[in-house]
Amino acid sequence: MTLADLALQVHQLRSLVQTQQDLIYSQKSKIEQLTETMQEEIQRGRPLPTVPPPATSSMDGMPPPPRAISPFAMQAVGYGDRRLAGLYDARFHSTHNGATPKDYRVLPERIILVRHAESEGNVDNKAYSYIPDAQVPLTARGHMQAREAGQMIKQVMKTDIEARDNYRLFFYISPYKRSLQTYEGICSQFPSHHLLGVQEEVQLREQDFGNFQDHVGKQREKAERLRFGRFFYRFPNGESGADVYDRITIFEDHMIRDINAGRFADKTSLVLVTHGLALRVFLMRWFHWTVDEFLSVYNPGNAEPLVLERMRFSDDTSWRHTKSLYRLTDESMRALKGCTMEMCSTDHLPRSGLKVSTRLL
Repeated sequence: MTLADLALQVHQLRSLVQTQQDLIYSQKSKIEQLTETMQEEIQRGRPLPTVPPPATSSMDGMPPPPRAISPFAMQAVGYGDRRLAGLYDARFHSTHNGATPKDYRVLPERIILVRHAESEGNVDNKAYSYIPDAQVPLTARGHMQAREAGQMIKQVMKTDIEARDNYRLFFYISPYKRSLQTYEGICSQFPSHHLLGVQEEVQLREQDFGNFQDHVGKQREKAERLRFGRFFYRFPNGESGADVYDRITIFEDHMIRDINAGRFADKTSLVLVTHGLALRVFLMRWFHWTVDEFLSVYNPGNAEPLVLERMRFSDDTSWRHTKSLYRLTDESMRALKGCTMEMCSTDHLPRSGLKVSTRLL
């Protein structure tokens, strides 16, 4: 048995434990709701239930006055508060007003991430020295890759038998030319009734490496970045990986609010057309990767779709965060060299063996 086989078994066992734990807390919540109902019936004909006084009397020989059940305790009974067991409960999250919708039809079917197709900059780094980064176009091969990406996404959509004829796609795209051209190539493969809309998001742009780039100087800066730390090194007149993380965080928070508000209901899937590093940072933020984990993952190929599919749960999922309802498909995980199943876990259990680099402390 290989190490990969053992890792798969551990992952499957952990998923089984999480499923059993979810079932237990679902049953616990129902019991507590019945308890609350019983207490309400008692309150209709009797005073508010009190905590029984202790067996021993007070110093003056009289028992202490009874204490009413606190409002917080009553609320905990009614909601089955998972926090009381030291567990995560999205119903009390700052973005929650009901948090994760109970009706899955409100949520996107999938979230598909696409790195732009091959650009002139991918073929020749010197292109950035005379073309502004935002204006670097696709190559002829890149245009072909974009159309092929559209066909791959179409095949993904056809796997859902119930929605294969009436699905819709909504696009978030980087404002850079190579991203726009990739979006246009993807859309060319779909009838218009499958295209719900598109929204340009500046936060999805590539990491800024500076303005017009001096090719020789940029090579020197990239060597310096290796000594300083690839994630935290800020290019002169540009950004660090940490800067990209901050803006992607803002984008994800707004996207989740739109999702929870039902903007992408009724068999809609999201397609994000962005850049290699921004795509990895999106996943880093989504799955809460450490910096070292992020650095261990390589960019996917140009125009190679990665799919976050929505999972199905038979029990109450109101305590979960919306992000935890999506998982990276096995095929997409294989396309991300360096990514592991544990890194893409969507439960709220602490990950075993999580190591924090001492240079971050």
